[in-house]
Amino acid sequence: MQQNTPERDRPDASIPNLSQAAPIGGPYTNEEWRVLLETPVTVCRAIMAVSPSGAVGTSQEVITMRNSLKEVLQKTSNPLLQNVRQHLQPQENAEALWQNVQAAFKDRWDAANVRQTAVSACQRCVSLLKKSSAQDAQAYKEFIYTIARKVAEAAKEGGFMGVGGKAISDAEQSLLNDISNTLGIPRA
Repeated sequence: MQQNTPERDRPDASIPNLSQAAPIGGPYTNEEWRVLLETPVTVCRAIMAVSPSGAVGTSQEVITMRNSLKEVLQKTSNPLLQNVRQHLQPQENAEALWQNVQAAFKDRWDAANVRQTAVSACQRCVSLLKKSSAQDAQAYKEFIYTIARKVAEAAKEGGFMGVGGKAISDAEQSLLNDISNTLGIPRA
């Protein structure tokens, strides 16, 4: 006997289920794969939140994040990053990812919270990447840092109407340092 489900109780078919996205035959569970997919966006959102750039600056940072994700993933020959690209190619998957990560930043202006959220995400990734080859792990870590840095550079911080600002604020640089150290890819 089939049971009818009321419309309001049905899952939204237009939102992909990211927890069911692990590549078949790969080393990751669905939940682990979701963490690897969400971390780049989590880190970028944290970069945006630790040093708010105003409406125009935030728009520049969001556009840079989305374009950088596409650009870096299009150029990669790394198998792990190719799997990430394959998952994010349908626009609705990328949008669902953005919405999922948004929940982690309910209190956008709490810099300590967003910093800890980003660092914790990176720590989880480092642990998960032990299941991959050293080359895959390194490529993924570089991918995270590269995207975060591009977002940090997207809008000048401080100054007046773009004049006299810094490409990367002290708060953004501090978070970038924490991210690179957590990922084990120290930068000068």
